[in-house]
Amino acid sequence: MKFYLTLLFITTISISSFAQTIYKITEFKPITESFSYLLLPNNKIEDNDTINEIIIDLVNPILLDSTIEKRKAHLSVFALGWLINVIGGYNWRAESMTKQKFAGTVTRNTRSSKERYSEYDINFDLNFHLEKYLSKQFVAYDLQKKIGRQDYRRGIHLKDYAKSPFVRDTNNIDITLYRLHCELTPPDKFRIELNNLFYPTIPDGKGLIDHRNFQVQFPSMGFYGTTCLDCNHSCHPELHPYEWAWWLKATQNDTSTAKTWMIGLFHESSKRMKSWSRNPMTGSISIPFVINNAIAYNSPQVILIEHLVYGKFETSEFRKYSIPDKTINNESKYTEVVFEGHNFSIQIPLQINFNSILNSDNIKYWFSNLSYDEIQNNLSGYFHFATSVEDLYTTRITFQER
Repeated sequence: MKFYLTLLFITTISISSFAQTIYKITEFKPITESFSYLLLPNNKIEDNDTINEIIIDLVNPILLDSTIEKRKAHLSVFALGWLINVIGGYNWRAESMTKQKFAGTVTRNTRSSKERYSEYDINFDLNFHLEKYLSKQFVAYDLQKKIGRQDYRRGIHLKDYAKSPFVRDTNNIDITLYRLHCELTPPDKFRIELNNLFYPTIPDGKGLIDHRNFQVQFPSMGFYGTTCLDCNHSCHPELHPYEWAWWLKATQNDTSTAKTWMIGLFHESSKRMKSWSRNPMTGSISIPFVINNAIAYNSPQVILIEHLVYGKFETSEFRKYSIPDKTINNESKYTEVVFEGHNFSIQIPLQINFNSILNSDNIKYWFSNLSYDEIQNNLSGYFHFATSVEDLYTTRITFQER
């Protein structure tokens, strides 16, 4: 009997070890200042827009179709859109032929009250505390001034191109004048689900502060998509459509160091910009993390991944996307990972829990850029996922407090 119990114990250990995914720690050095902000309590992050934007900026999104082929896009309302584009110059004009990332702080959030010409927009206006994004806005506003277009239809949006933000003193910049309008029409069939599970889409009079995934009125957020000038009006700068959106939930009342990331991948679903946003949506995103007191605990660090609102996962486009050989699937509700140092000198356990099992092999997860700080006993790195999906995929990823 003792022999069989011993055999069962050995077999259990072997199976457990086999089920683990092992990632090698590649660097042994202190974490960077930017990564160190992830160790702050969330209320301290919410207090400081600059720090919040620095954290948001650590995220790296990409799409398989990261470049656009056509410089202009216009309304697709029968022949009307083409006509006003050619004759009146009413269109969107790409500022860059490569899709861009921005990290800023929301100053205004609006959403449509009803669908109009297939448009139902979820909009965020951003201001920027980080110089690299503010500088991009300088370029965009200079382009707007160069075109010099006026929106005379209402007479309330006329621009004085002889004043700021079109003329500027770089030693005295008012960042509120350099807003970026981020716009998207998400798929209408998911509108109610998105409102309940991801972000506000219904014109119910409530703000971001009322939504469980924000609980602040002016969060810092990241967006990725096509930068353009909206010359249907006065050629003001836009990120339109945004196709990746993400933020770190940080509120005044949250003194914990758990980090909850909200992430969405979207297709522009109006009859605009058909060549700028193409289904299925195929890409990946990299999320920064720091595990504090990495080897001081017997229990592993836990990452909770919640699939929220999503469309049909696709195979053909996903096969074109380059991902590492060592990845993690959502084949069960949990999986074990071990971060390992040289010669097994360091072993840091981690557990990934999922809220549900996806019947798809077209979403993969992995880790990279692992660095261990032996003095502070912190492990930092990136957690990635890649997918290919029709219309949208949204998720909540929480690095739980230990």
